[in-house]
Amino acid sequence: MGEMQKLPTIPITGDIKPPRIVRKLRWSVALSRAGFIAYFLFSFWSTSPMASDVFPHSKLTVVWTLYLIAILLGAEYLYRVFMRKGIDLGFAYPLLLAAYLVTLLSLLSGGQDINPLINRAEHYASFVLITFVVWVFFSKYLPHHVWRDHPYYTALLALSVASMIGVGNELMELLFDTVFDTELVGRALDTSLDLLMNTLGGASFLGLRLLLGRVESEGHNS
Repeated sequence: MGEMQKLPTIPITGDIKPPRIVRKLRWSVALSRAGFIAYFLFSFWSTSPMASDVFPHSKLTVVWTLYLIAILLGAEYLYRVFMRKGIDLGFAYPLLLAAYLVTLLSLLSGGQDINPLINRAEHYASFVLITFVVWVFFSKYLPHHVWRDHPYYTALLALSVASMIGVGNELMELLFDTVFDTELVGRALDTSLDLLMNTLGGASFLGLRLLLGRVESEGHNS
């Protein structure tokens, strides 16, 4: 037998640079983390007596700020877990920061009691962003043929997960009001309207995504 040919090897050196999209995601994560630090510093200041004249109708509390920190720490943990699986969720960081900023605006302006439209818009916009993150996660985590051949099932799964997040958030608001005497749950139909806007936000994104997917599919087939 002749001498076996050696397969070409790929050198593993420090000169190999990650793809451009990976470098962009890393910068996105780093800048978002800096934004979160500024966000929480401002949030803690906003709960101090010094800020009471600036935001007289604010419903922001230290308890709520700590809750958001816990969510961010959970997001950091999931980010590292999925990075080990080869799934980069770095794109979600600026989206989560955007959702936090919308929530902050709503709470500082008095929430559902003073500016109910801002509160409804907050829930709608936040769940457009959350559902987008959930959708992209499933599109990366599920086998390609699953979400490609069954987009409506994937959309229903994404909406279910996003809705569960919304319900969990409402339960946390009720818990904080009960235990810490905060005023996060509004009057009358506040919880029902919050859940409705959450659902409308998620459904709006998924409806648009399915429509664009059908247009792209018809374009490839034509």
